[in-house]
Amino acid sequence: MAKQLFASLAHPVKVRVPRPVLAIGGVLFLGLVIAGIWTVATPRPATCQGVCQCWYCPQYRYIGGEFFCDSPCDHGCAGACAYNDTYPQLGSCSQVPGQGGCGPVCNCRDSDCGGGPVPTENPPTPVVTPEPTPPPDCPLPGEVREWINLIPPRLTFAGYKPDHPVVVEQDPDKQGFQMHITGKGGRYEHKTQRLEKVCDDQPEPINGTPQPCREWHWECPIRCPECYDDPFAGIQIRMRLADSTMEWIQGELASRYTGAEPKEGLPRTWQLAGVNSQMNVDQWWIYAPGKPDVLSNGPLDPGIHGGKIVGWTTGTPKSAPQVVERAFSVPVYLMDTTIAK
Repeated sequence: MAKQLFASLAHPVKVRVPRPVLAIGGVLFLGLVIAGIWTVATPRPATCQGVCQCWYCPQYRYIGGEFFCDSPCDHGCAGACAYNDTYPQLGSCSQVPGQGGCGPVCNCRDSDCGGGPVPTENPPTPVVTPEPTPPPDCPLPGEVREWINLIPPRLTFAGYKPDHPVVVEQDPDKQGFQMHITGKGGRYEHKTQRLEKVCDDQPEPINGTPQPCREWHWECPIRCPECYDDPFAGIQIRMRLADSTMEWIQGELASRYTGAEPKEGLPRTWQLAGVNSQMNVDQWWIYAPGKPDVLSNGPLDPGIHGGKIVGWTTGTPKSAPQVVERAFSVPVYLMDTTIAK
């Protein structure tokens, strides 16, 4: 029985397959062969065709031929991929100093060029610093405000002493009186105002090359491109007796003192000394016998000694000389009466 079973297994087994089924199987096999050939023949595309991520530190120094960062290596720059189509895993990222915004100190991320895994998370949203807003009272961008100030000179009759001057013939000290005169010269100002950027965080230069400002704000300071002082060229004291005093001397006083008449020879004009080219004046001017000049008699006549203090300036390259006047009045008394005429 064993021999019969062995003999039956030794004969080939014949399987009958219908022709339609055989045709379909041949078509499927041929399709698989063509797909395999297409996959092998098609080159693998480069994962990175252009830029990749690099970093550099903005401040550094070389010691013994090696660089050392003095600041964090956190400044981004663009590198270039060196891709190998045959061996994609050998792709590398590199950068050339001075290109793509990179400094000489940099490290790069090769995974951008070596077909690394695609990140599953969204990249971080870049932080965009908004441009500062100009102050509300500043000119508009590109606008320039211009104006001119012509400041006039000033003179002040600041007082006199003593409190009650008397005629020199009745004054044993013959001190007369003094007038306090102060003044300030003029000024020409051509001013401008425009928006200006002011840097709040300026990096140090790299190899002598200035770096862009990291943070800034707007200001609109007032500039004075053409400003000139206008000092005094001279100051005069122009003195006369008041009209009321002249009438009093020639009338009431003449009736009391026969032959009474004005003796000083006023009006007269004197130059104030030491004021040429001065912006500030502060002087006590003396009116007494021999002062302010040898021809002065001082206050011989009682009554109101008044008039004007007149000053004028030198002018500037942009403005003409200016004139300023200030009135003054000093009462001079007789010992036996008070005169306010």
